[in-house]
Amino acid sequence: MADSVGTLSERELTVLSLIGAGSSVKHIAAQLGISASTVEGHKRRLYQKLGVTHQSQAVSQAITLGLFKTPPKDRDETEMVVVHARPGAPVDRVTQALLGHGRPFVLTPELDPALWRWRGRFITVLMDPAPHDWLATTKLRAPVVVIPSVRPGDGLVQEAMRYGARALVWLEDVPDLLCTTLAMVAHGYVIMAGTRLPAGPSPELSARERDILDSIATGHTLQQTARSLGISVKTVENTQGRLFRKLGARNRPEALTNAYRQGLVPG
Repeated sequence: MADSVGTLSERELTVLSLIGAGSSVKHIAAQLGISASTVEGHKRRLYQKLGVTHQSQAVSQAITLGLFKTPPKDRDETEMVVVHARPGAPVDRVTQALLGHGRPFVLTPELDPALWRWRGRFITVLMDPAPHDWLATTKLRAPVVVIPSVRPGDGLVQEAMRYGARALVWLEDVPDLLCTTLAMVAHGYVIMAGTRLPAGPSPELSARERDILDSIATGHTLQQTARSLGISVKTVENTQGRLFRKLGARNRPEALTNAYRQGLVPG
């Protein structure tokens, strides 16, 4: 993979960066002063080199490979990481990863917003969250990253998305992915890991349905999706309805969870 990534041209890296920012083909073409068909050509070559088949996989692969460079922050703008873990939780991997990257953090068995005097921004990390933990996170008003100590079923993924978590990282992936995930969450990305359970053949999705699924995975609203793709909200709703039927889902969190299970969105 490293060899193939090394062959990315400067233009392909620019297109990849714009894809990661959620720009549509139309907007990328306008910004770079090239045709939409040329952008599509760059995307096809990018997908081939990265070994992926669609946009959300390309973004995930780029994050993993460190191809997205987040802008530097002043020291006083660094997000405080509040790690919530009960006694006995396997927190060593988490604290070692944070210390290794110089991230400021506090480790607490209780989420009490009144305790914190940090004047900057928070990111909350929940290890094996209980139902009442989600209520405390709403008071902190900070992005939430979930770390389960064991691989659960789809219930935790659905619960995390229902409560607005921005990322889910498996414990074994913490040394390699936690700090990168925190940086991407701070810049608005949604990175949810899926259970990838066997679920039979994956449904055939149209290019537009894949665009809608990618937008859901990014956390966009209907209006944001419409603007990004250059289509009407009504068209988004109609396409989303077809997508839900194919995935056997009733809402966006359920659609995203089912897509993870069927390998349509990378975990």
